[in-house]
Amino acid sequence: MFATVIGLWRMQRIRFFDIAKGIAILAVILGHCAIEANLCIPHRAAQIAISFCFSFHMPLFFILAGYFMHPERAFRWAKESRQLLCTYAVTTLCVLVGVTCMATLHHESRALALQTWGMTALYGNGDVSNLTLWPVGFRIGAIWFLLAMFWARLLLHIFAKLPHTVFWVAACFVFGYISSRYVCLPWSVQSGMCAVAFLYLGYLAKKYDVLGRVKRIPYIWVAALLIWIIDVVSFGGMSMAMNDYGSHPVLAVVGSMAGTLCVIGISQLLDHMFLGGGGLSKLGQASLAILCVHLVEDDVLPWQMYLGFLRAAFPHMPLVLLSFIVRLPIDLVGAALLYRVPVINEWFYPQLVKQRQLRRSKAMSQACVPCGE
Repeated sequence: MFATVIGLWRMQRIRFFDIAKGIAILAVILGHCAIEANLCIPHRAAQIAISFCFSFHMPLFFILAGYFMHPERAFRWAKESRQLLCTYAVTTLCVLVGVTCMATLHHESRALALQTWGMTALYGNGDVSNLTLWPVGFRIGAIWFLLAMFWARLLLHIFAKLPHTVFWVAACFVFGYISSRYVCLPWSVQSGMCAVAFLYLGYLAKKYDVLGRVKRIPYIWVAALLIWIIDVVSFGGMSMAMNDYGSHPVLAVVGSMAGTLCVIGISQLLDHMFLGGGGLSKLGQASLAILCVHLVEDDVLPWQMYLGFLRAAFPHMPLVLLSFIVRLPIDLVGAALLYRVPVINEWFYPQLVKQRQLRRSKAMSQACVPCGE
């Protein structure tokens, strides 16, 4: 019974963190919709959406991941591989199937599509670059995050066991940032080298109870909001996928930290609301699955052609909004279907593993209770 109580206690989730991840995954989808819409027809609404979304969404995921890390423990190779590398492999496999089907529909070469996208999946670069070690035709897109997260977690586990951890984290960030100006290494290694700094920030935030301190000094929220607004207004570009922090790199990093803090604050407010908080919390819990489904439709479907149709059908509506309205349901339905796939669903929904362990613990506890009790 004691083990069951402990298991239940461990299962408790801090809901406002899930809400923050729900907001961030919506920002990921909106940001990609804005990029596509802006390429189709440049518009101020799309540019504002890009500045807002890219100012915080990926840093938030890394910072929150660091918040719940225990780098002083041994690195769990099996768990991290299932949740990050296996999900990457499954998602890229779906992309290869998808592009093969699209090539068939458009009477194009299936072999060429498989070869080009297979090389892209193998290289794992978040965006197109002319600095790759060998020619890579496309970019794998959003799931660079999975590879970078794997490397960042591994590196932080190594650095946490060394003296002067902060020095090693800073040196890793600098090396990843500078080296990416000259070469783009495969498997998003350099992105992971920079992302380790955001993981470490999250770890330190938990260690020194930053949220508790901010709660006691509410003026920090005002300062964070002002910094975030300045970052969005003067946005000079930010792509963690390619270690590009734009024309104002210091402001981009500090602004992403301020934006993350503000989103967490907003999430705490939404946590007390009957409407909104629950739905965003569920999105946050499904954020990994949503990200991977979104990546598949983003890589496979010819959105530039579809956006032209949407623009003709709804000429007075912002194209970025039209794209978001169309693509979000696709991602949500795909994530819901993924939830139903046995075995694989536990890779994309880590909470299912904990639920299974809890059920097993309950069954063992009940089996140990004497019949007379």
